[in-house]
Amino acid sequence: MKTLKVLFLVALTTILVPALAHAQERRSMADATYALKGPVRSFKTEIATFVLKDGNYVEGPRVLREEAMFNTDQNRTDYYIYTKGILSRRIEMKFDGRTMIECINYNGAGQAYLRIVNSYDSEKRLKETNNYNGDGSLRSKETFKRNDKGQLIESVEYSADGVLMEQFNYKYEGAKVASWERKIYRPNDGVLLTIETYIAPDRKDIINYNPDGSVANKSARRGQEIAHYNADGSLQKFTTISQPDRLIDELSINQKEPSKRESQIPDQTDSHGNWTKQTKWSTDTNGTKPLVVTYRTITYYDK
Repeated sequence: MKTLKVLFLVALTTILVPALAHAQERRSMADATYALKGPVRSFKTEIATFVLKDGNYVEGPRVLREEAMFNTDQNRTDYYIYTKGILSRRIEMKFDGRTMIECINYNGAGQAYLRIVNSYDSEKRLKETNNYNGDGSLRSKETFKRNDKGQLIESVEYSADGVLMEQFNYKYEGAKVASWERKIYRPNDGVLLTIETYIAPDRKDIINYNPDGSVANKSARRGQEIAHYNADGSLQKFTTISQPDRLIDELSINQKEPSKRESQIPDQTDSHGNWTKQTKWSTDTNGTKPLVVTYRTITYYDK
């Protein structure tokens, strides 16, 4: 079980590498990852949970949740994650221009436990990713295969001892990706999870399969709205992503219980149009109440 968890962690972590490399060709990390506008230097978020006191909801103490720093290309160079206000993880990313060449993950004590090194071809396209343990030993290797047009058609990841961990296959319609399939494997025990994604203008359909090939769940995105379905096709929840902040409004639907809605609402924005305070609200048959408020302090290179 421990081996499975380690392999699964690498699979989930390294999926970000090709995705970020592809996204950076068009958008900065500050925009693509956090919907931040302007020449962002850093941001810090603190959260406070609402508690009921004397019949009114009041904010509890603020707790530090995350911090991020960006270079002038708007690439994220440092990221700090806090659990109950205590540093639990730090990620350091190194770049050559806008191309990420190395990413190191540290635990809260400052000990490195995962190092990701990317190599590129002469046209700055991702060619290979090597993942290392904290002691420097190889954890896994991912290779990328392209067609004669330079389009990525396959990526395969193997553990250090040659066990297949994860595989992506891509299909295109002209210059655009039309679909891809992702498979995550159990060590020496076949497919753990299969995900199929289909893309068309202003839409994306995702199907998740169980190891036996049966459908686990589905989602269908149309513009900024996403419908999530159970295996039997019944609606599970409905998500709306706001523009331009990409905050979430989510309606959960339970066939046996009343529906519940949770919404992130921006309360304050700065001169660049980025929210600096947003509140998450919950609405059900008992009414509406605030759950959590998030404060975001942002610094810019133009100040």
